Formats: sequence, structure tokens, C-alpha cells
Amino acid sequence: AITECYCIRQTPCGWCGSLGKGMLGTDDGPFDAEHCPDWVSWPDNCPTFRCSQGEQAELLWYLQCGWLPVLCFVQWLVVYIWRETLKVKHLSGPQLEALAFEVGDMLSQNTADSEGGPSDAAISYCRQQLLDMFGRKRTFEGFKKGLQCPSEERLKEGAARPYELNLSDLSVAPGEKIDTARVGPHRFQATLQVALQWRTALGASLATATGLMLLSSLYLALLRTAAREMSKDDYMWLAGVTQDLSSVAGPLQKAVSMLLSFYALDRIAWYWKVLMEGFVIQGRSHDLGMIGGVINTGTDTAWWQCYRLYRYVTINFFFTYQPYTPGLTIVGYGPLVKCGLIEPDEVVVLKTAHRGAQSITEGWISNWVAENLGGEARQQAFQALRELRNATTVTQALVEQRAPLSFESLLYLVTYCLVAIIPFAPSNIECSNRRAVMEGLHLATVFGDGIICAFYISLLHMLRHLQSPFDDIGAPHDALNPVAIMNSTERKLRDYLSAPDPHEVLAKGAAKQQESQ
Repeated sequence: AITECYCIRQTPCGWCGSLGKGMLGTDDGPFDAEHCPDWVSWPDNCPTFRCSQGEQAELLWYLQCGWLPVLCFVQWLVVYIWRETLKVKHLSGPQLEALAFEVGDMLSQNTADSEGGPSDAAISYCRQQLLDMFGRKRTFEGFKKGLQCPSEERLKEGAARPYELNLSDLSVAPGEKIDTARVGPHRFQATLQVALQWRTALGASLATATGLMLLSSLYLALLRTAAREMSKDDYMWLAGVTQDLSSVAGPLQKAVSMLLSFYALDRIAWYWKVLMEGFVIQGRSHDLGMIGGVINTGTDTAWWQCYRLYRYVTINFFFTYQPYTPGLTIVGYGPLVKCGLIEPDEVVVLKTAHRGAQSITEGWISNWVAENLGGEARQQAFQALRELRNATTVTQALVEQRAPLSFESLLYLVTYCLVAIIPFAPSNIECSNRRAVMEGLHLATVFGDGIICAFYISLLHMLRHLQSPFDDIGAPHDALNPVAIMNSTERKLRDYLSAPDPHEVLAKGAAKQQESQ
């Protein structure tokens, strides 16, 4: 016997609500002569979609309805634990600030880890970032050796991290790197592994995106249960609310996409401009070294003047980026003195600067040019110095450039509103169709919502990363590494300022050959 309305599906029977039983009939009514004012001939018109077929069938239906939320919860829990584990392994900004002077002093001395000092992670991170610059001590004696300087006294080539990271620079496993020429069909897998690393935009969004997937699966489970258990009128109210949210999410998604596209493209162009200004600064520093090298006649006075210019240009480069690079802000004057870039008596002058140490070093370079160069060389050197000052000023101005507060706050708020609405606004489900809602698994809907939310949240993380283009602590994969071009510039300055005249070398060689004969 049919005891519930929805049990008439796949049968030739209809449902008589006043009698509370199923009966054979047509769309017009039952075959029996009995009057049935609330006759239901089609299962989709039943007040509820419940059809009890025993406790086992009931349990099976709820398991079918609940497995997706359970899966999403496990997924979120695994991602959350994984990201928290990564957080413990990496050094945070406040931790680095607390270790600032102690670690900076250790690095300048190149000492081993001491007991009770900073953590191994802190020492390892800072050494990797800063030993590129402070690993070797600069001395006048070593500089005077010129191109004949032995390898153990030469400056380190390259850096632990390039000026700008790309996919081929990141390891997907210890000792393994992406080879863009040979990855072939596994390129997607390798790229995904890189994209999920610590503090990448996608990796930083995973916990939130999987949490929103869990919320979406729970809401769809609620809709499925409501479609089965609630009366038609009550369910249609809930379906109407869901449909209204979907109608809001569509236009809001278009507005957010437009705002994010406009802002993201502009910030990426800005990021590339900041990157290129670093090469401009490098080029103008090279110009000063190339022009200044003309005074090196081989006398001790000439060597000392070249050494002064070498130090001034190098520390000017350093002071340009120090205020904007967290990994360099931990370096005080002490480490710079110990590695030979600054003399102790110069520290006293640098500390008295009204605006910053960089203005002092630019003045020192200007005085050096006026004292040691003349004629066309002096004119060209001053031109290079003006362009250098302009490039450093442009870089600092670009780093401090921000969008208007109203625009930026609006962008973030509407994006957060969108990702908050998406789990409650399934766009590809016709909520008024109770049977489709109740019987569908909606797996694609849940994972699609997660992907969309991850995309928008990742864009917000990327925009935050681009706000600080040299933040090697908060966003190490997206940050530019000025130490890399500082090291390259410093080595080239040594070549310019210490390379002997080839005619003098040949003359000395010929003189020695005559003496030996």
C-alpha cells in the first residue's frame, strides 16, 4: 500500500490527500467514484518528496546527502593543518624583527649558530638572504689586488635568489627544479606544486577557499533535505531566497571582475616598472664606475680614491632599497662597518642625516667627482649622478604609490561580499525544480564554487603582495631581490675601477722580459 504521496512515482497510481492513500486514477481523479478534492496525479506536485521505505533506505538517503559535506570538511581540515605546518616552518615578520640586531651581528661575523640564540629557521633564512652581501669582508688591500685578487677573496657570484623569481627558479622538490624545456605533459603538475608553496597567492587562499566549499556543500545538503522534507510552499520560499541571491551574485561578479581586472593589470604594469628601475639604477652606477676608473694610474692615492668611489656607490645602492626590504632593515651600521662597506668615522656623519643616509652618500659621490675628475669626464659623471639620483627617487616614489583609500577599500569589500554570497547562490541549479535539487549530487557545483572563490581570493592576495614589491618576508616568491643586482653591480664596479690599462700591462711585461735577458 502507498502511504505517502511521493511513493506514487514510477507507479500508475495517484494520491488522495483527504483519504491519505494512493489510488489508481488519471489526471482528472481516481477511478473509484469517491470524491477526492486534493487529488495528486503527478509526483512532482506532492506536498513533500518523502517516501519512507524502511530505516535502511532512510539511512542510505541521508548518507548520500551527507557524504559531500563530510568530504569537504576533511579536505578543509587537511588543508588547514598543512598550511599551519608550513607557517611554523617559515619565519614570520614579527619573529624576524625580534631577532633583527642579533642575527645581523651574527651574519656580519659569519659565526656558527650559538646556543640560546635565534632559531635554526631564523639563522638559515637570514644567512640565505644576507650572506650574499655580507659573506665577504671588503678591504683596501683586497681591492688593490684588482683583477689578480684570488678566488677566496673575491665577492660571491650571484645570489641565493634571483632579482625576480619565475617558475624555472623554484624547486618542486629538494634538489629538483622545473625544466621548462623538458617537463612536457607534467608541466601542469609541476606548476601546481609551485603555485601551492608557502606564501604564494594561490597557496595563501586555499584554507579560505576550502572553507567556502564546505559552506557550499552544507547549504546544498540543506536544500536537498528541505526539498524532501518541507512542504511545497515552505520550500518554494527557501528556493526563492536562493534564487534572489543568485540574481545578486551574477551582476556583482561582473562588477568585481571588472574592478579586479582594471586594478590587477595596472598593478602588474607598476610592478614591472619598479623592476626595470632597478636596472636603471644599476646602469647609472656602472656609468659612474666606468668614468671614475680613468683616474686609476696605479699610485696608492689613485687606488684609494677608486676604493672610496666603489664604497660610496655600493652603499648608495644599498640605502636605496633598505627601507623597503624587510630582509635588509635588520642590518644596522655595525654589519656594514664589519663587512668593509663603511668606515667607522663615516657612521657618525650618516647618523646625523636630516632625511636619510642616502642623501649623504649622494653628496659624497658628488664631492668625489668634483675633486677627482675634470673636463668631459666630470660633466659625464655629474650627468650619470643626476640620472642615478632620479632613478632612486623614482623607485622610492613608485614603492610608496597606492590606490586611493576609497577605491581600495571598495574593491576589497565587494570581493569579500561576492565570495561570501557564492556558497549560497548556486548559479547552475534550478532551485524551483525540487526533484532535481533533491536527487542531484551537485559535486561540480561545490567544486566550481571553490575554484571561483579561490580565484578571487588569490587575486586579493596577489594585490597585497604587489603592494610591497620587496617584501621578502611576507611574500618571498613574488618579491624582488635587490641584493642580486647589488652583488652584480658591485662586482662590475670592481672591474671598472681596478682594471689596469692594457698598454701599461704590455709595457711592464716587455720591461720584465728585457731585464731577464
